[in-house]
Amino acid sequence: MSRPLLVVDDDTDLREALEEVLRDAGYTVMGAGNGQQALEVLRQAQTTPSLVLLDMMMPVMDGATFGRKMRAVDAWRDIPVLVFSASANARQVADEMGACGYLRKPVDVETLLKAVAANKAPEGA
Repeated sequence: MSRPLLVVDDDTDLREALEEVLRDAGYTVMGAGNGQQALEVLRQAQTTPSLVLLDMMMPVMDGATFGRKMRAVDAWRDIPVLVFSASANARQVADEMGACGYLRKPVDVETLLKAVAANKAPEGA
């Protein structure tokens, strides 16, 4: 069984669209509407995700705070994070949090699929 992807974005329509695109591409996908929900998804997950696709600006808990809290847990520390943001400083934010990459919103489907394939952790990791 392949490890799932975790999509974290407060925009429900966008998150569900991304999840659908990724499922159609053959991935197993989990979703969360903010960083706090994402931490709960990680706690309850039977399998650690191979990649977190993370929006930065969200209510309750933003992407940067989620990233710090996720990295503080040994079991989650090495999960690759792919930041996606409408912010002009998306690259800087991604670099500061040690993300494997970033995508600017609106996210192009082909670019998304290439980035996911290139950045997700290998199945055995």
